[in-house]
Amino acid sequence: MSPAPESPALPPGYRLVVVRTTFLEMTEPPRTPPVPRPCGCEVQRWQRPGLDEYRRLFCAVGDEWGWSGRLILKNGALQEVLHAETDEIYRLFCDQRVAGFAELDRSIAGQAEIAYFGLLPAFIGQGLGKFFLDWTIRKAWENATGRVWLHTCEFDHPRALAAYLKAGFSVGSEKAETQPYAEEFLTRRAADGG
Repeated sequence: MSPAPESPALPPGYRLVVVRTTFLEMTEPPRTPPVPRPCGCEVQRWQRPGLDEYRRLFCAVGDEWGWSGRLILKNGALQEVLHAETDEIYRLFCDQRVAGFAELDRSIAGQAEIAYFGLLPAFIGQGLGKFFLDWTIRKAWENATGRVWLHTCEFDHPRALAAYLKAGFSVGSEKAETQPYAEEFLTRRAADGG
């Protein structure tokens, strides 16, 4: 897909690119038993995180996939999002080390969006994602009455879409969207043949 024109609102080093985005949803809670928690792992709520600490984790989890949504926000805007009553952040700890995080957005009544979900690279491929995604879905349903949803795009982990479908989501729609990406990520992706 061809890149979109530059946007003056983006910080230096970012540009808009057209990507294929898939929106997935669940309209009823899972009916299967919960995925067992791996030994030595626990999930903890992260209340009102500091902006620098949050950005470090966001980058550590999402850098390989080009995540930029929170990085392009100015401090005040990011703090407003992270400290909103409708925003919930959970960190997965394994052997007392942060392994990943999930962020739920409950700003639409009766719904929950899994806004961000991912593992640190060192923890991918160990079976933790299946547990943590299942845990996140069940947590999302605690206050959602009609819909839990998320979106993924062609730049995400190559197994992300399959994992979401296996977890019980169904595709609601697909569309081309214009999204901001760091030039560094786009250069790295092009060099890797992406």
